[in-house]
Amino acid sequence: MRKLFSLLVAPMMLATIASCESELDRLWQDPNKYTPSPDDVCSGLFAHIQKTRFWQLDYGEWYWMFGNGGIPVMIQVTGGMEPAATGTNYREIYEGALLNNYAAIGYPNPTECAGRSTNSEERKRFNYFYTNLNNYALIRDEVVGMDGQTKDDNQIYFELATVLKNVVALQTVDLFNKIPYLNAFRGNEGVFFAPYDDPKLIYEAALDDYVRIAAALPDVAAKMSAAAKNTFGKQDLFFGGDVDKWVKYINAQILRSTVRASGGGIQVSKYLTSAVLNNLPDDDYLFKARQICELKWGLGAGPGELFWRGLGDRFWRITVPDNIMERMKIDKTSRVYNPSVDDPRLPVIAMGFVRSDDAANPQPEYYGVSGNWNRNLQVLMGTHPTEPRRINIYPQDTTTGVFIDDINSAGDGGPAEYVQGTPWSFYNPMTYMCVDDYHFKIESRAEVELFLAELALKGLAPVGDAKTHLENAVNASIDFWYKMNRFANGTLAGANTPYTELAKKILQPDKPASSASYAAAVASKLTGDLESDMEIIMQQKYIHLNLIGVYELFAELRRTRHPKIEPISLTWTKTGVNLSNAKMVLERVKYPDEERTNNAAEYAKVESDDSWTSPIFWRDKSESYFLDKALKDD
Repeated sequence: MRKLFSLLVAPMMLATIASCESELDRLWQDPNKYTPSPDDVCSGLFAHIQKTRFWQLDYGEWYWMFGNGGIPVMIQVTGGMEPAATGTNYREIYEGALLNNYAAIGYPNPTECAGRSTNSEERKRFNYFYTNLNNYALIRDEVVGMDGQTKDDNQIYFELATVLKNVVALQTVDLFNKIPYLNAFRGNEGVFFAPYDDPKLIYEAALDDYVRIAAALPDVAAKMSAAAKNTFGKQDLFFGGDVDKWVKYINAQILRSTVRASGGGIQVSKYLTSAVLNNLPDDDYLFKARQICELKWGLGAGPGELFWRGLGDRFWRITVPDNIMERMKIDKTSRVYNPSVDDPRLPVIAMGFVRSDDAANPQPEYYGVSGNWNRNLQVLMGTHPTEPRRINIYPQDTTTGVFIDDINSAGDGGPAEYVQGTPWSFYNPMTYMCVDDYHFKIESRAEVELFLAELALKGLAPVGDAKTHLENAVNASIDFWYKMNRFANGTLAGANTPYTELAKKILQPDKPASSASYAAAVASKLTGDLESDMEIIMQQKYIHLNLIGVYELFAELRRTRHPKIEPISLTWTKTGVNLSNAKMVLERVKYPDEERTNNAAEYAKVESDDSWTSPIFWRDKSESYFLDKALKDD
């Protein structure tokens, strides 16, 4: 057993079993005091892989991404309007938001992104692949040393750990292109400085693994003893030992990876066989967070170390951008929600707002942040020629009101103040943050249908009609987001934060009866023109994944060049920077700076490609993914 504690499993770093979640984890770190059984070792290591940041999203990563101009801002999944002020110096507030959200990424010059800290979260994802997935190698080496029934009882953990390792490997390729893969996780063999592999070969190797494992998994499970099956059911956090769901999940990864890599020369027909296409997930795959979310309205409770804390602590930077808002708010005659026309997901994804002078007849409004930040400033200050003033004060005047900041802070108001005091629409806290039993997404049916719609549109596989798949995708997405919104069970308000009927109506609305007709209307927009239809499909992917899928959206934006996002217009009076419809097309993320020294010889072979503008191998289109001007520009 001592090999478990001495392996070098990443190309550059010592592997450790770093966990403080249970006594078992602590005992494992000292093999002189504890020698677990093989079943305890492999099943425990496998469960720990499922707890990593790649599925159970990490607080720190998301806190920094939402605050320092990370991917959510770069690809316009979030805006950054300050939500409130106790005074009238709106220009200062506005410029503070700009500096926080754009200065860090060197907008609009992508070469300036090289100055970003090596600690930026998207760059750290390179190291996270090796350090957070080190249990894969530990499981592999344990299983290799087994035989007989013991091997049969544990083989399933190695197969599924391989699947999860490959999922993250391909996510890492999608960010960096070439990565150490084929010779990674071999520190116990003395391979400490692995070369960067051809990304197409990495995709093909991962896809081959997927195909083999999906076919073999039922037989692998059948060989397990009754006791081992019982252990697997308890330790499999995702599916509770349901092998059929695992096969469908693997098939979904084959679908996703094949479509993505098709532009880079991956043979679609080799991987998207009838066995794959006829056995895909038919429901959303979610799993319950290991921690109860303690983030409450204005109570100052500690919310733990997961995703929702990053949202709560950065709530004032997660306004809904027009890139998403204007594609959900279909009725342009008013900012008031129109359930017969507007996207049914709008009120559960975004937080509505009711004017204080309209509380007797509440009509929730929805308003996003424009890519034209000078326009935002005009609306904030009341100087826009056609748009009424929108100031973030409750009640809406310039002299009184509470400061609306982090949700998880005592004294900053509760639901009533938020729905009447923040006219710039924020992501709905009851859907994303104030949730007792938060559920993380493993796979969603809507994503499967959107990939099938693309396959049908491009004629890459015999999967039926693109309109049918798009309609199915929108319906599945609507169901998904109302399901996510309902995980907030009504006990969240707390004694110090009145949860009014108005707040409940806005924050946990009923699903409108028009949902099915809306999905059909979206599908009817497909005309057969490839680029315009891809724009519609990718708009739906943006709306569906929003905050929870920023890395996926970053990959899809660079791959398809859709949906077109907004250029940036802004003026910083303090710095003299003046941008007018500026565009910054990023193609990849730079390796962490320490790669130059930790893996110097191998890094030197890829250094010429290590820029923010070098494309990923699957990119087959080079046009800009920006619009000519902001969506709300007159």
